[in-house]
Amino acid sequence: MHACSSERSLRYIFFMRSFLRSLVVGVALVAIPMTTYAADLTLSPASATETVGQPFTVQISVDPSGQTVNASDGTVTFDPTMLSVSSISKDNSAFSLWTADPTFSNSSGTITFSGGTPSGFAALSPILSVTFTPSAVGSTTVSFSKGSILAADGKGTDIYKNGDSASYTIGPASAAAAAPAPVDPSNLQDLSGDPTPIAPQIASIAAPKSDSWYASSTTDFYWVDTPDITGARVLVASTSDATPTQILKGAATSTIETNIQDGVWYFVAQLKNGSGWGPNGSFKVQIDTTPPEVFTIGIVAAPAAGGVAKFSFKTSDVTSGIDHYELIVGSTTDETLAVADVGEDGTYPIPPQGGGPTTVTINAYDKAGNVRTVTQQLTLPKVDKPVVASTDTTAVAGSPWSLESVIIIAILMGIIGMQYAWIRYTRKGVEAERARILTRVAEVRDTNDRVFSAMREEFEVTVNNFDEKPQMTPEERELLEHIKEVLDVSEEVIDSGIEDVKKMVRG
Repeated sequence: MHACSSERSLRYIFFMRSFLRSLVVGVALVAIPMTTYAADLTLSPASATETVGQPFTVQISVDPSGQTVNASDGTVTFDPTMLSVSSISKDNSAFSLWTADPTFSNSSGTITFSGGTPSGFAALSPILSVTFTPSAVGSTTVSFSKGSILAADGKGTDIYKNGDSASYTIGPASAAAAAPAPVDPSNLQDLSGDPTPIAPQIASIAAPKSDSWYASSTTDFYWVDTPDITGARVLVASTSDATPTQILKGAATSTIETNIQDGVWYFVAQLKNGSGWGPNGSFKVQIDTTPPEVFTIGIVAAPAAGGVAKFSFKTSDVTSGIDHYELIVGSTTDETLAVADVGEDGTYPIPPQGGGPTTVTINAYDKAGNVRTVTQQLTLPKVDKPVVASTDTTAVAGSPWSLESVIIIAILMGIIGMQYAWIRYTRKGVEAERARILTRVAEVRDTNDRVFSAMREEFEVTVNNFDEKPQMTPEERELLEHIKEVLDVSEEVIDSGIEDVKKMVRG
């Protein structure tokens, strides 16, 4: 019985261990979201051809790949024998907080940064612009030696995956600085018949999208030329067909424009070869360095007929327009409001809170990211939380529990049911075994009684025969008494053993 019971117990333990392992894995897959490590640090442009002595700009950006992040740090390395850092700009950066200003070392060839923002972002966003000046001819790379990107998940999970590596080819300085090669006058007529350069295709790292607004008055522009180019001239104008007047040095392929006024502008460039100046190329850039207008915060009382009290606030931005508001009420409420959320009368419902003197802050952002912050101490009316129906699409109809909770409870109830069924099955088996053993014990005892009864009768016959023997010695009589005693003791021992077995089986 003990071997059979042990075997059943081992089978049950192995079964439940396997089942619980599967249950833990299943519940983990249902209840625990997987962390995806897919955020990258990028360099733009990824490749380019530059000229010794001519500065060019590289933009460092964070690409969250759709995940919301709010901080990053990293180290960028470059070859100090090929490049040197002229400046680092934080203009138009997605980060507004820095543990320390970004630093660089032209002796060791490193750039380090560490910054963040109170409000997370999930799209590709620039954080720094670095201006390099090439110092030697050849090929070189700029890359990340280390980095981290922290998710805005309340735990600061590092979801950094990759850091870009950019390749740049550095050509010699413009031939204008060297002695010009002699020109055969007989070829001048042929040269005059060559086509003029095509209009340059212009791009910008600091202001890459022409339909977006940027909060920096300093912007870079670059383009690609061909070997026949001998000159370039540029202009920042209000129209795309203006004639450039600012002549750059040599066959330049980039420039940085400073002090651009607020508004919509066009960077216009022309290239020149032996046949003259080609047509204009243009790039629209929208600049807004001024925050929204100053405003105040008021309270509009709740209507007597019913309704809620509202904040009264509204501002404008004459250049790029208002993008959104941030509403901060005390230390418990922080909401982002779209322009459409604020009524045409410039009001927004006061969120639920206990009422009384409260610090209220409203940040108004324009489309270039400039912010106007207004903070006032107001006495707010108490607003109760509304009672609304649950919008949890995972909740079971008519139940306050989510679908995940119902699934887990059902699984646990299934485990309890299986345990109960196992106990019932085991107990039934034990009871059947116990009944069988008790029956067998009774049979053994009955057999034992019959055997000893027969043995006693046979012994008594033998003793009587010995008693009728005329000359029984004392030794023979002592032996007969000893045999009788052994029979009595043996029967008593066997009966006691049978009783012990019955007690053990009955438990």
